Amino acid sequence: MSAPAYDVLLLLHIAAAVVGFGAIAVAGLRARAGRRSADPARDVSLRRFFAPGPDRPARAIFLVPLLGLGLLFGGDRHDVGAAWPWIGLSIWIVAAGLATGVCWPAERDAQEALGLLDRTTDDDGGAVLSTAFRASCRRMERSVGWISICFLAAVAVMVLQP
Repeated sequence: MSAPAYDVLLLLHIAAAVVGFGAIAVAGLRARAGRRSADPARDVSLRRFFAPGPDRPARAIFLVPLLGLGLLFGGDRHDVGAAWPWIGLSIWIVAAGLATGVCWPAERDAQEALGLLDRTTDDDGGAVLSTAFRASCRRMERSVGWISICFLAAVAVMVLQP
C-alpha cells in the first residue's frame, strides 16, 4: 500500500474511533442528565436525544477494527506477529460487546420509557415509567464508563505499542 493510501486509512481509522466512541460518551452524558432530571418527559433536550431509533454515529465503532486490520495487513506487515494489535482488537471486542449488549439495549429501554412517560396521564404509571427511565439511564451510564475505559486502554495500546 502506498504511503498516502496508508495515511488516509489511518485517518479514517482514527476518525471512526473518535466519532463512534465520542457518540457513546455523549450518550452517557445524556443518560446522566436524564437520571438527574426532575421531569424528563418535559425536558426538550432529553426527548430529542431519546427519540426512538439507533444512535447511528455510535455505530462507527464497527468500522474501527475493519480499518485497523486494513492498516495492519496493508502496511509493511511487520506488526502482524506483534501482541499489541491483537490486544487492541481484544479491548475493542469488550467495548463493542458492552455497547451492543448493555448500552444500546438500555438506550432503547430509556427511549421506550420516556416515550410512554410523555403520553401517560396516570400518576402511578408515570412514577413507574420514570423509575424505569432512570434505571435505563443508570445502566447506560455504567456501561459507557466501562466502554470509555476500554477506549482509553485501546488508544494507549495503539500509541505505545507494547
